[in-house]
Amino acid sequence: MSQTSKSQSPGRCIYQAPEQMVRLIKIIKRLSISTTILSAGVQPFLFPKLLATGSSFAIGFASITCAGIFVSPLILNLITRRYVTKLFYDDRSEKFTAKHLNLINRDVMLSYQSKDVRVPEMLGIFTTYTVGPKRRPLFIDPQQITDMDAYKKMLGFDLPIDFKADRIYQDSKQIEKKS
Repeated sequence: MSQTSKSQSPGRCIYQAPEQMVRLIKIIKRLSISTTILSAGVQPFLFPKLLATGSSFAIGFASITCAGIFVSPLILNLITRRYVTKLFYDDRSEKFTAKHLNLINRDVMLSYQSKDVRVPEMLGIFTTYTVGPKRRPLFIDPQQITDMDAYKKMLGFDLPIDFKADRIYQDSKQIEKKS
């Protein structure tokens, strides 16, 4: 799993998110960041007046509201950074490159191979698969895939099925032999 430079070609595009959705995510993130910056500019004028009132309720309410305003772009980024806007596949190196947005709406490229991909047994919210040792969750809409063979290869659906029941049975037999 690595970040790729912009000069390197990521391969052919096998997935592209709907442009309306990407545009909507960018607008929402811009709005969230701009309101946070605006509220940060207002804080030096607001808090001295609240402190002068001496009302602990007003100070507490303003503090909680301020914390919510500053945390909201981070929470929004935590959710939206999973959304892959484009997915590329390089046939020569057999690498996949996922393009997604960071906190300030810049494109970030994440490269990985199919051996790094895991499909969780229980899918989380906005999670199609995870990548790398830290199991970074990524989300794509399978309806928008243009090359289903590359998609199946990425998720490991082209490999033979490994039935977990067989592994559990073999493990239990080994435990019985040891005891």
